[in-house]
Amino acid sequence: DDLAKSPHMARIGNSVFRDICPGDPTCSKFGFYQGGQPTPMMEECLLYKLTMHGQRGIAANESLFQHVFTSRYGKVRIFKVRRVSLKSKKWVADPANRRCDAPGSWYCVGQYPPALAPLIARRKNFAQLEDFNTKRSSEDEAYDKEYHERMSGRKGPSDGPGGGGGSKGRPGLWYLGCVGAEALLGEERTYSGGADGSTLAEARAFAKEAGSRYVALARSGMDGHAFAIPALPQGWKAGSLDDAGCSTPCLDFHAYGCGCADELCAEAGVSAVRGEEHV
Repeated sequence: DDLAKSPHMARIGNSVFRDICPGDPTCSKFGFYQGGQPTPMMEECLLYKLTMHGQRGIAANESLFQHVFTSRYGKVRIFKVRRVSLKSKKWVADPANRRCDAPGSWYCVGQYPPALAPLIARRKNFAQLEDFNTKRSSEDEAYDKEYHERMSGRKGPSDGPGGGGGSKGRPGLWYLGCVGAEALLGEERTYSGGADGSTLAEARAFAKEAGSRYVALARSGMDGHAFAIPALPQGWKAGSLDDAGCSTPCLDFHAYGCGCADELCAEAGVSAVRGEEHV
């Protein structure tokens, strides 16, 4: 559960420390590929290492974190933090460094030790969107707008400042056509979701893993639907559809269309083809 929620925690952290996911408010590179394979960024995450410690050859740095307990079903894991700075511990324990609401009061919020000052100095004070009494800077407004556009799928991970508009070069796939019904892809199709249905690089990797020569995508925001197809159905004809939904850009190669599904089709003004309940 912790790993499943961790992308959300990364986005919250990035709103305070913008260098966690530079230029990417949704932290799209922090997560898992199809099949549960972690992205490089997830693989380097401390939470991932502590959660997976002792499994699949994954180990936390035992000079810093000593494993002391795992519950019967692995839902709880406890590590002892090692090599803690004695100087910082002494500073925190000193009553003179406590911030109390009144002299001699029991309510003292405390302070971070000086050793953490360079890190704390990089943070950006978090202001809730609902707090209308807090004046927001133009940078905060731009960040918030970018976040919501990417979460809704209106912008891809590479759009925006320094993004360059998507991956360069060719994706190693050739466009054959656009269809409006899943049944037209044949009975031998294999389904996958997530990033496989929104990025050509992931779709290509999915098809290769499935041993298929063809792959179909229908993007829905940051995720989507993908179908690996071993061979084109008998009597296949190139898809005749050519509407705004067909040209919905892929998240990684924006010059290529990944099709649409759900809300993205609605935004493009596309409705389901005859005989189909969903777009």
